[in-house]
Amino acid sequence: MNRGELKDRIAGALYGVAIGDALGAPLEFMSAARIKEQYGWVTEMMGGGWLNVKPGETTDDTAMTLAVAEGILENPDDPIAAIGERFIKWVQNGPKDIGATCSQSIRQAVVAGRTSGTGRPSDTQWFTASKDTATANGGRSGGNGALMRTVYPGLYYSSRLMAVETAGAIAQMTHWDKNSTEACSLYTDMLWLITEAVSNDQEDRISRFLTEILAETKYDLVECLIEDKEHHIANPTGYVVDSFRCALISVYTTRTFEDAIIKAANLGGDADTIAAITGGLAGVIYGFVEIPTRWIEALSEDDRNRMDILAEAAVNNRING
Repeated sequence: MNRGELKDRIAGALYGVAIGDALGAPLEFMSAARIKEQYGWVTEMMGGGWLNVKPGETTDDTAMTLAVAEGILENPDDPIAAIGERFIKWVQNGPKDIGATCSQSIRQAVVAGRTSGTGRPSDTQWFTASKDTATANGGRSGGNGALMRTVYPGLYYSSRLMAVETAGAIAQMTHWDKNSTEACSLYTDMLWLITEAVSNDQEDRISRFLTEILAETKYDLVECLIEDKEHHIANPTGYVVDSFRCALISVYTTRTFEDAIIKAANLGGDADTIAAITGGLAGVIYGFVEIPTRWIEALSEDDRNRMDILAEAAVNNRING
């Protein structure tokens, strides 16, 4: 694979997350029927919603994705502490939105870090905080807050095993849940394999290729994901399995980046996160070149600049790493 094609794929995935996030944010917590009644079929960046976002404004999905990616660049071999430091700084800056599980785990880690002398929670302290959060929630820690931020390991690491294991560990920083960890690992596996094996001129083979990836993996989660795929039953909740299935359906049943993201956002429910997850997959399949310019230009200059730097770093590592 040449450098230009690889960069197109990687940039497509990064921008796909942010664009899905921004397109879905005003629709979050609305039902598909309510969206249709109020807006028709949403195809453009809008403002508003419960977060009162501006057109093109991203939310916690993109913020945490960038924190993960930049933490990986700081220390690729063991990025947990570097990512955690960015999570903490982001929370302290008062974001508009943050999931309950993420918030609770991060705040627990902050408290633990104060006892370490450095103020920077260790890997163990992050995992302990995540376990404690899951316990406090009665074992209910299977939201999509880890999956929404997990695109970069599958783009950055030249080793498939390193990519998958790192994604799983990053997920467990806040979500101590088997399905969440497996979803993040499988999503990463798919992204890594697609960057290696799918060409831009193989669009008619996308569905078959993704099916083969699912069939060849040994994740327990796979049966849950493919259970209703053929019937295209989407349940856009915040549960990680539902969100992943919605993303897969959105990709399986469309043939362009634009159509996949639009379909995901118009499902409603946890629309920003589902569209962001979809955006990572659709972006790596179709590439940056297929993303509508109007959507790219709607994103903030800061988001674009950071993603451009991250894309270049990932390309360099995949080629030279």
